[in-house]
Amino acid sequence: MFYNICKAICMFAFRIWYKIEYTGSENVPNGGGYILICNHLSNLDPIILAGGVKEPIHYMAKAELFTNPFLAFIFRHVNAYPVERGTGDTSAIDNSVKLIAESKIVGIFPEGTRSKDGNPLRPKSGASLVAKMTCADVLPCGIIYENKGKFRSKVSVKFGSVIPHEKLGFTEEQNARELKTATKIMFGSVLSLIGVSSENEH
Repeated sequence: MFYNICKAICMFAFRIWYKIEYTGSENVPNGGGYILICNHLSNLDPIILAGGVKEPIHYMAKAELFTNPFLAFIFRHVNAYPVERGTGDTSAIDNSVKLIAESKIVGIFPEGTRSKDGNPLRPKSGASLVAKMTCADVLPCGIIYENKGKFRSKVSVKFGSVIPHEKLGFTEEQNARELKTATKIMFGSVLSLIGVSSENEH
């Protein structure tokens, strides 16, 4: 309930400030049990993405956001859960696996942080690891801000075709190369949605 109320209020305000356009909504699965991945440009990304998906999205969020008790309360009640970046935090992965098993949607920004200049950052393998452990499909999404932050500027949100788990090339082996290949496939789909060649990835 808290999630839906916050989402409704925020989206009402965002639609006044921005011109938000969703395309590819027919690609969004009914129900959950999958991973949503997207490029990351703004702190508003999680809410704007949620505006295009009927079911609640559970996001990985950097642990620093949970240090303030009040903010931690808010974030947890809008389905965010912390991840310690750069420390091999397994609790966030475990939470993601549990949520997928419960047929929830797990939202992950593979870059791990916002791009300050708008250029894609090198993706990390967390989303691929979750996909391997859960056999979940992946919904790629791309978000583009035109004249970022300005009143009535356009925000384009594009949902791509679902990537079936079988297309990610996983085997039963614990292989870092598999994760790297799957990450390239997954994030390559995101890059194509925002019109960027994977060869230009930082």
